[in-house]
Amino acid sequence: MKSAKRAVIVAMALAAGCGAPGATSRRLKPEVQAPPEAWAGVASIAVLPPDNWTLDAGLEFITWYRAVAHEILREKGYRVTPLVDVNRFFLKRGYNMAGEAVNHSTPELAKHFGVDAVLIWAITSKDPKLMFSLEKADGTPLWCTGEVLLSLKYVAVTGGSYQGRDAEIAMALGEILRHMPSKS
Repeated sequence: MKSAKRAVIVAMALAAGCGAPGATSRRLKPEVQAPPEAWAGVASIAVLPPDNWTLDAGLEFITWYRAVAHEILREKGYRVTPLVDVNRFFLKRGYNMAGEAVNHSTPELAKHFGVDAVLIWAITSKDPKLMFSLEKADGTPLWCTGEVLLSLKYVAVTGGSYQGRDAEIAMALGEILRHMPSKS
């Protein structure tokens, strides 16, 4: 009974992509745009859960953000590792924070998921800000945003600790990922 309860808690934490400030996390790179030739052969991407440095984004919205990111990447022509496969990876290792993926290099993650690149991202600070880093299976940075302060204004009735800014985060995902190159 105790282990089943723990598994449910771990699954909920994974779905939320939660992590405490100062928790183990991968430092994302400043803004990078690799030349087109570096993107050769990149057809599939594994999207890790966001490293949530804020503790403010609600579980239901983190799940929504992940689904939005997957759909945007599919629309850009990439094959995306199913969310359930990424969740199983974390559960199998007993990880309960997205930042614990730092225990694995990008080449290890890419090999495990059988993909050409890995998208690592974070929700940082109380503002909030988003950061993205797409790395090729060999660890080469292809596309990194640095920290992006949300500036989109979109009115929607939502809940969560950001009191309505959750919709702004989802809209920002679309705006930020729109700038990532499509599969050639």
